[in-house]
Amino acid sequence: MDDGLKQRIVGAFVLIAVGVVFIPVVFDRERIEPLDKRTQIPPAPVIETIEIPVAALPRVEEAAPSGETMFIPDEKQEVADAPVEPVLAVDGTPNSWVLQVASYRYEAHAEEKRDELIKMGYLAYIRPIKTDKGTMRRLFVGPNLDKRKVAEAKKVIDEKFKVNSIVLKFVP
Repeated sequence: MDDGLKQRIVGAFVLIAVGVVFIPVVFDRERIEPLDKRTQIPPAPVIETIEIPVAALPRVEEAAPSGETMFIPDEKQEVADAPVEPVLAVDGTPNSWVLQVASYRYEAHAEEKRDELIKMGYLAYIRPIKTDKGTMRRLFVGPNLDKRKVAEAKKVIDEKFKVNSIVLKFVP
């Protein structure tokens, strides 16, 4: 081989070796940077303690009634007067009250009691209702805009028929 060719080949190898060593250093994007020795955790918050006063026991002025008498209406207490003008419900109908007297399995029994209530001067009607035991008939008195009048009718009807009727909101 020619000496000039040998020198060119050796020179090429030297250049390639230098390139292999120094080119990655020049084009390295992930350089080693010095480590930040300061912490990234924020300092602890300052918490002030407060004293909570001990709760005082509530004063009980009168004892609660027993379970048997809790829901029996007080005869001495007056029933609140209904407003003079009827209050309208969401659907535009006036708020009114009915008295559910009883529920009957047989239509004849319900009609008999309804007729008896009509003879006494009450507006009475029957509504059928489906239950898991079949169709029942509920006997109602009303509707009336004055809840006080419905409460008075409840007293009379409960005494006469020996029932415990219920005052409900009227649903048309």
